[in-house]
Amino acid sequence: MPRSPHPFAVLLACSGAAALGYEVVWLRRLGLMLGGSAVAASVTLAAFMAGLALGSAATDRLGLRDRSALLGYAAAEALASAWALAFPLLLGALAPMATARAQPIRWIAAGLLLIPPATALGATWPLLARQASAATGALLYAANTFGAVAGVILATFVALPGLGVRGTEIAAALVGLGAAIAATRLGPPPADRSPGQGSESPARLPLPLLGLATAAAGLSALGLEVVWFRLAAVALGATVQANGWVLATFLATLAAGAALGRRWPTDPVRGLILGLAGLGGLALAGALVWGWLPYLVAGLWRLGGPEIMLPGSVVIAMVAMAGAPASSGLAFSAAVRCLGPRLEHHAGLLYAANTVGSISGALLGGLIALPLLELRGAVWLFSGIAMIAASAIARSPWPVLVGVLLALAVPRWDARLYAVGVHLRISDFEDPSTSAIERFADEGWELLRYDHGRTGAVAVGRSLRTGNTWLSINGKVDASTGADMPTQLLSGQLPVRLAEHPAEVLVVGLASGITAGAVLAEEGVEHLTVVELEPAVIEASRYFDAVSGAPLADPRTKLWIDDARAVLTRSSQRWDVIISEPSNPWITGVSSLFTLEYWQLVRRHLAPGGVACQWIQLYGMGPDELRGLLRTFLEVFPDAVLVETIEGSDVLLLGGTGGGWPAALEPRPLLGPAALARVAGAGWLNTDDRPRVEWAAPRWLHYDTGPMNAEALRSAIEP
Repeated sequence: MPRSPHPFAVLLACSGAAALGYEVVWLRRLGLMLGGSAVAASVTLAAFMAGLALGSAATDRLGLRDRSALLGYAAAEALASAWALAFPLLLGALAPMATARAQPIRWIAAGLLLIPPATALGATWPLLARQASAATGALLYAANTFGAVAGVILATFVALPGLGVRGTEIAAALVGLGAAIAATRLGPPPADRSPGQGSESPARLPLPLLGLATAAAGLSALGLEVVWFRLAAVALGATVQANGWVLATFLATLAAGAALGRRWPTDPVRGLILGLAGLGGLALAGALVWGWLPYLVAGLWRLGGPEIMLPGSVVIAMVAMAGAPASSGLAFSAAVRCLGPRLEHHAGLLYAANTVGSISGALLGGLIALPLLELRGAVWLFSGIAMIAASAIARSPWPVLVGVLLALAVPRWDARLYAVGVHLRISDFEDPSTSAIERFADEGWELLRYDHGRTGAVAVGRSLRTGNTWLSINGKVDASTGADMPTQLLSGQLPVRLAEHPAEVLVVGLASGITAGAVLAEEGVEHLTVVELEPAVIEASRYFDAVSGAPLADPRTKLWIDDARAVLTRSSQRWDVIISEPSNPWITGVSSLFTLEYWQLVRRHLAPGGVACQWIQLYGMGPDELRGLLRTFLEVFPDAVLVETIEGSDVLLLGGTGGGWPAALEPRPLLGPAALARVAGAGWLNTDDRPRVEWAAPRWLHYDTGPMNAEALRSAIEP
């Protein structure tokens, strides 16, 4: 290596920024095609990380050094950049595979799209680190991870909102190409290593044990990251911004830990033990903070409303998360130093072991740990794995014993606080004190069911005073037997009555099942297809059978547990009525059911004389976002009309047929196509490339925008 490693640190920082830009964009693109189910998302992420592992492991076999290693790095970055520039074409070429009915074929498509560029990206750090000293290798890892932090922040908060998905993809490719060109212009490292290089760390641990230790660090850290994403969704809201901050915090503290581990502690084996033990112990300590988060959110609201609560909540969540990934970074740096002179030959293998562990943690956390063990149990599991690894290396039971004591000290989180969505309803509190929060969670209602499903936390509660039963997902109430009844019933009744021949009906989003039941109660309905993403919702819907009529038990009903866009993309069937009643468009994942491309997909699957019905809320977004959604729906259904089902709260957009709307819809408030066009005006459309509502709407969550939006709609009605 040159005397100063800084040019190479800059290169790897650029590599990290570009790689995370690619990852954010590619996972979003493939999510639209393969679906947003937990399995599809996990397979996609696993394919990307498997490529990283392959690339890092391959560098050890290539044995590139000096100038050849630099050129290899440049070639890897150039390949990934070229792949990014060509990604839309590649995605189109593999679309038949990605939309195949057989799951394995879709998984193969994901692998073909992601593994080649990820393999190139996985080779970048080992190619430059293999000829460095162990301490410099740790520095380069930290620089690479800090670059990834910058990539996440820039992609989430700057590039995607400003440039769109394709623009972000191109920008990331240009960063990668810049790094590739710069690498070819750097002077070659010296041909021979300095005599003392690598001597700062005695090679006291066998390579297999080092590999298992770094794999355990990766598994525990990524498993905990999955848990934190769920906690952030439940406690802060499932917004793109919350997800971005969770990922940025994880990577930033990982990099900080890696930088610290470059020199401290002096004994790298001790550093590895401290890193693994700290990973488990600090994750358990952070769990104490998460349990208090609803009360802390209320305290922040008292201090200054949403202007203080929103950033303050993010800071608290970041503090609760920070310790564990920092310890994981420390453990990896210590493992690199433990390699000592072996770094040249085994840098890629060590990185691959860490990545394989990360893949395992992501899959285990999302598909098994959360559904079976829930939040606290999942934290125990991943903390325990790290503690056991620390004990194995230390040859002492103390890390495990300390972990057990910490785990027992973590109280059981009150599911009621998360089920009722304190973070979303705090603006309704006249007295947002701790005692008021406790009364809100304890008095006047009972929690009937609470599950951590694969994609969200699903709860069912009942008011002891009114008997109103409600269903919430991540604290957001999405169905009830009380105030939501007009929307739930009319969503099923109106489009069926307007369709010429309502024999085949599709309902997107089961929730309580009341809309599906309303469809089956109408004349002429022969078959009903219901698409629901979250299996836990299906079980929760049983609590509404007395009101909904148990639609899933009706022989005319066919249930698909899948992503709605994926079902429509793969299906050739046409329906007479398509009712889309998902959750709110500010929620990550759900937002793709409110875009131009989705509504075009809906129209293509409508039979002649068919009707499309789309639920939209008036609350939780500003006038500009509402106009954008109306404008986008009108782009696909120019004859669309709007019906207000709950004053100042809910509306239905109906499109697909040409005439007879007013007479069929009376006496509901109505905006016809002309009035709707006046409200919508001219401007941007909400598209897959630029889902503006997903990014802009969250800032309105704690403001009462329903009456304002409703008034804007009524003002367009001609006297």
